[in-house]
Amino acid sequence: MSDTIILPGDKLPIDEDIFTVKTTIGPGIYKKPKTQELIPSAAGTLHYERAKSSSQQLIYIESNSKRYIPHTNDYVIGIITGAIGESYKVSLQSNSTPVLLSFWAFPNASKKNRPNLKNGQAVYARVSQDIPEIETELECIDPTSGKEGGFGVLDESGYIFDVHLNFARELLFNPKTIFLETLATRCQFEIAIGINGKIWIKCGNGVKKEANDGSNNNQDQGEDQEMIDVSEENLKDLKSTLAAATFLTRCQFVTQDKLKQELNNAFQGI
Repeated sequence: MSDTIILPGDKLPIDEDIFTVKTTIGPGIYKKPKTQELIPSAAGTLHYERAKSSSQQLIYIESNSKRYIPHTNDYVIGIITGAIGESYKVSLQSNSTPVLLSFWAFPNASKKNRPNLKNGQAVYARVSQDIPEIETELECIDPTSGKEGGFGVLDESGYIFDVHLNFARELLFNPKTIFLETLATRCQFEIAIGINGKIWIKCGNGVKKEANDGSNNNQDQGEDQEMIDVSEENLKDLKSTLAAATFLTRCQFVTQDKLKQELNNAFQGI
């Protein structure tokens, strides 16, 4: 792994044979289509990893930018904000330009078989196109298998929260990070991490809601309310989900020797 400071356009201080092996590029790295040359497109710290006997490697620029810029193959969490033509408009970050998710960008999608998404629903997707001056496009298909591959509509019983972009990259790209491993010692969870600084997490049944069946005559007429299922099991899952989100949020600001203390604080009383 390198800790070299890089500026946009700099020559990458890497071995020449890095271009002869399979390379996974992350944020801040651009590959020229014709020459396949890798050049930095952002300022920050260069990170690249390659085992001596491996024909694969990872390279990306670590920076503490607050603005997310989509790049092809980024994994992102987006919120549906509307539809235009045959695509959904998706927000990847507050006050950012919406990107497009085609109605057909799902496995086996057809006119009779495609998700009918509503505003406010969340999706886990891959950036499939980020050509300058053309609207960025997403898809919920694993390009290697043509199947779902973990992408798609996210369960509404999960909880979504924001983290710094560099922390999201840390969780996605650094195999030595122990944040999720530490959390797993306290609870079982499902998680989706977007490189755009959004995390979806769910413990057990998550923050499951049940619609009011209207059997309570004391409720105001005409109101369509939702009531949280407060059964003992679901209440524990709800608290655990929120505690897990609190813990991961705090992980951005503490050293590793404080993780167990933060974990205990987040799950206190659960």
